[in-house]
Amino acid sequence: MPRSHAYSDDDWKNIKPHIPPIYNEKAYNLIYDHHSHTYFSDGVLTIKQNVEWHIAMGFNALTITDHNNMRHLEEINKVKEEYLEKGILITSGIEWTTTRIHLNFLGVSKWDIRVPYKPKDEKIINAINKVHDQGGIVVCNHIPWSVNEAKYKNHPTRETLLEWGIDYIEIVNDDCQPENVFDQESYDFSMEHKGEIGMLTGTDMHKPDGLVSGGVHGWTFLNIKEFTEEALLEELRKKKTTIVYFEKPYLNPGIHKKIKINKLN
Repeated sequence: MPRSHAYSDDDWKNIKPHIPPIYNEKAYNLIYDHHSHTYFSDGVLTIKQNVEWHIAMGFNALTITDHNNMRHLEEINKVKEEYLEKGILITSGIEWTTTRIHLNFLGVSKWDIRVPYKPKDEKIINAINKVHDQGGIVVCNHIPWSVNEAKYKNHPTRETLLEWGIDYIEIVNDDCQPENVFDQESYDFSMEHKGEIGMLTGTDMHKPDGLVSGGVHGWTFLNIKEFTEEALLEELRKKKTTIVYFEKPYLNPGIHKKIKINKLN
């Protein structure tokens, strides 16, 4: 009988929160992850467990972006105020997942439009515009993973993404193979188009002890006037984030119980 992990809300309670490299609390008050998953899609953690993991990894703000659904909204609302009192900001989004491109939509309150399996350009542009109509932010996720690991054909170029009005490119993704974690080409492109397109880091956490890259390599720093989702979105619209990439991964997955799973023939 194989063994698997059972997770609980207390798995990270004795872990001292990580302090990201070069973090300056006088310059920034937000350490942000725009990209993670729960059991409402293909993750393994509850909302609360996801938040506790993020706190241990050094974050005090996160957006939960389950694939192609926002069924997590009710559960987020149940714990949002509790964590806000502790200085932790939780927001909701969606990862618009297709076999051509993955986009994170931040700051949307609902998404009831069918997500196409293999969208044509017009469908992608329409989705981007609908997010912007809601005042949201659009991020292109993990281009190296999409191109090199998932082998997506006809992935839009960075120039095309800029033309379509994408707000950010994910520069660091922790659920990629090590060689694809840091997207140097997108970093260079974003630096070349500073002010037009921004940079974010994402854990893309599905399983706290199963990040493909071996751990967390990146954190995004911001400074917001108020500790609210509106203030976070307002700052993100400026496209002036500070990101840090650390080649050596950090990971403290917590202490989980092992359970036996009966293998069925």
